[in-house]
Amino acid sequence: MREQDQDWTPSRVVGEIKIRGGSLRALSRDSGLQADTLRNALYRHCPKYERIISEYLKVPVEKIWPSRYRLKNQK
Repeated sequence: MREQDQDWTPSRVVGEIKIRGGSLRALSRDSGLQADTLRNALYRHCPKYERIISEYLKVPVEKIWPSRYRLKNQK
């Protein structure tokens, strides 16, 4: 399996947010959510939360979580 076909690990997602000077908790609060809400997107498909993280990182959700957005006929 190629690297671009693999989901980012939760630690990579959190690390990329930190590199940009943020935190997952702050991003949650800034989005009007409870502090730990966006953590759900690290472990399960939550399109709204994934989109918030994706927009903050300026990386398409399909690149961060390709397994969640792969077309059914590509499996």
